[in-house]
Amino acid sequence: MRWEKKRVWIIVKTYPEYSRGSRDWVACTAGLTEEGDWIRLYPIPTKHYSGENKIRKFDLVEVVCQKATSEKLGRKESYKVKEGSDITIIDRSLSTAQTDRVWKERNKLLLEKVDPSLSYLGSRYEEDKTSLGLIKPREVLEFYNRKDLQIYTDPVQYQQRINGSKTPVIQEIPRMFAYRFKCSDSCSICSNDYHDILCEDWELLEAYRRWGTEYGDVQTLWEKLHDRFYTWMMEERDLYFVVGTYSLYPTWLIIGLYYPPKKIGPKDQTLDKWL
Repeated sequence: MRWEKKRVWIIVKTYPEYSRGSRDWVACTAGLTEEGDWIRLYPIPTKHYSGENKIRKFDLVEVVCQKATSEKLGRKESYKVKEGSDITIIDRSLSTAQTDRVWKERNKLLLEKVDPSLSYLGSRYEEDKTSLGLIKPREVLEFYNRKDLQIYTDPVQYQQRINGSKTPVIQEIPRMFAYRFKCSDSCSICSNDYHDILCEDWELLEAYRRWGTEYGDVQTLWEKLHDRFYTWMMEERDLYFVVGTYSLYPTWLIIGLYYPPKKIGPKDQTLDKWL
C-alpha cells in the first residue's frame, strides 16, 4: 500500500484520546476530499490542535496518508496518516470567518452530501462498509448527559517531547453527551421509535471542559451547555449531524455538528477560537 497526498476539507474534529499503539494522545478528523468523498484521517497528533497552525474545522489541508488496512471493520473511508509527516494548511477561506458568504460556501460543500436516514447509512455499511455520513434530524427530542458533570481546570502541566517541544497534558473527558432524535419518516427505526446516540463533537466536549472553569458550578455549566447545544441550535440554526461508526463495532454515533443559520445573519464568533 503506497503513501499518497490528499487534499481534504476538515469537517469534523474529535476530542483526543490515548492511543496504546502510538503511546500518545491523538485525535481523529473526518472531512471531504477535493473530489467530494468522505474520508477519516487518523492518527492526528495533538500538536495540530494548538498554536497558530492548528487545524480548524473547514480548513483545506494536504496530508500524506494511505488506506487503513489494519482496522477490524475495514471501514471504507479510513486512512492512516503517515507518522512524522506534515499536515499542510492550503486554504482557510472557509474556516476563519462566519460571514454570510462563508456559510453559503460551506452549505455548497456539505449539503449535497445529506443522506436520507441513519437506517439508510446502516444498509450502506452492510453493502460496502460505508461508515461516515450526514443526516438532517427531522425532530430533536432531547439533548442530555448520561453521566454526572464535573468541573475541569485548564492543565498547567506540559509534556516534554524528544525534539525539545512541549505540549499541554491532555485531560481525559468521558463521552457522555447524547441526542435523542428522529431522522426521517423513511427510517425503519424512526417509524416506531427514535435514535439515542452519543455525540463526541470536539466543540461540545471542549465547551464542557472550558466552561466549567468559567462558570464554576455544574448547574450553571449544564444550563449553558443545554442552551447552546439544544435551545440555540433548535431556534436559530439548522442542525445536521455528521455520523460515523465506532472503530471496533458498527454502531453509529454523532461525531460532528453542522449548524448553518436558519437566516444568514451577523457573524457569530462565540466558539470560533475552538473550531
